[in-house]
Amino acid sequence: MKSMTYYKIKIVLVAFFVFVNAFSIAAQKVEIGKKFKGSASYYHKKFNGRRTASGERLNNQDYTCAHRFYPFGTMIEIINPSNGKWVVVRVNDRGPFSKNRVIDLSYSAAKQIGMIQKGIIKIEARVVGENGELCILKEGALSENLKNIFNSDTTYKFIAPLLPENVASKKIKQ
Repeated sequence: MKSMTYYKIKIVLVAFFVFVNAFSIAAQKVEIGKKFKGSASYYHKKFNGRRTASGERLNNQDYTCAHRFYPFGTMIEIINPSNGKWVVVRVNDRGPFSKNRVIDLSYSAAKQIGMIQKGIIKIEARVVGENGELCILKEGALSENLKNIFNSDTTYKFIAPLLPENVASKKIKQ
């Protein structure tokens, strides 16, 4: 007959694994519209062509980013509050590995919002979509603003709201 200590240890281990799994599931939930602020940096050009954590190759011409916990395919609107420029990027990598930063941007995305000269800037961000589907767009968004979110390596099917003059309201099914 096994001792009570054995059963207590077994119960604690099972409870620990249930807790860890519940936490990891909750950590990957995408809350559309969630806003956050922090510092952003960008990938140096020397990283172009290297594999990202998602398996895609980094293409500095694409509008992609690295985020610590948002699932691959999550789309985030990044705004540079100092000049009002913005871009929508897609998470395809993990990072940044500096605890003082919240996101790493591809070179083209960084250039789009005017941060190349400074290297690291304060940004405002909002989750605007997941799994290739944009759910929220900034007023005045045009297809030109979204042309570089997906590259040829991606497995996501892109679905975007219609982009009339100033309002995004209906979904395009592809």
